[in-house]
Amino acid sequence: MIHCLNCGAETSNGLALCELCQRKVLLALEFIPIYFRNLARWRPGRAGSRPVPGSRVLYDGDQEQGTGDRISDRLDEAASALTERAQKLVEARPHLARLLDRLAAARAAERVDEAQAVAWLCRGFSRYLASLSTLDWCGEFVSELAHHEETLRRLTETAVPGWYAGGCSHCHAPTYVVPGLRWVTCRRCGATTYAGDHLDTILDEARSWVARPMRLAEAVVALVDEELSVQRLHKRISKWGERGRLTALRRLDADGDPSGPKRYRLSEVLDVLRSEGATRVTDGGDPDAAVVS
Repeated sequence: MIHCLNCGAETSNGLALCELCQRKVLLALEFIPIYFRNLARWRPGRAGSRPVPGSRVLYDGDQEQGTGDRISDRLDEAASALTERAQKLVEARPHLARLLDRLAAARAAERVDEAQAVAWLCRGFSRYLASLSTLDWCGEFVSELAHHEETLRRLTETAVPGWYAGGCSHCHAPTYVVPGLRWVTCRRCGATTYAGDHLDTILDEARSWVARPMRLAEAVVALVDEELSVQRLHKRISKWGERGRLTALRRLDADGDPSGPKRYRLSEVLDVLRSEGATRVTDGGDPDAAVVS
């Protein structure tokens, strides 16, 4: 008889993680890269990407001397933990070494940044979850992922200033759309531009953004000319969810049942709007580039 190494439940799948705990892992691996990418763009005191230490191909895991910047420290902790687990997975499954080798080469050639490396690792863990679920540390892995997902999610909700809107047309510094505003103000030079002028960039960045209906309504009204009322759109989004036109994303409780408020993807809201004639909404792309709030 096998018991789950995370929750203790009996398993019938021959693995040391039950179906519920595997679902928790997959959810965490989906959202950690999203939170990570957006936090990596922002840290208190200035707008812009946080520097990536050039001396590290992956992450050295040495966190004894913190930076004093809680965002940078939490990102380094999460990246180091993921890298250490990936290295342990390779030790147990040597045939996977090529994956870390490819990542190391890409980092050395500066073809991927820190956030892309984290997304790469998370995709790898998702792909080889069944194999990972036979290892004696897989229960610890579930707890670690839950911790980092929760930490990065809460930090995102309190620290990220808005949706990334591309470089300033005047000084090229990164700019952000503050939720609910129709204007983008550069924090470096003070230039102000219409949020709609940044629409293509924002949609490329934010289609995978997941939020409650009110936050989604604020985002859409700020970006789409045809939508004028946050309250009215909030009600429409809620009704679309009730009718099954949007996929509700909710956290899982200890029994594996959905709990907490319903959240939806911005991409699905935009698709429904497009089907109803919101002509200014255009296609976006990168699912790893979401702003989550």
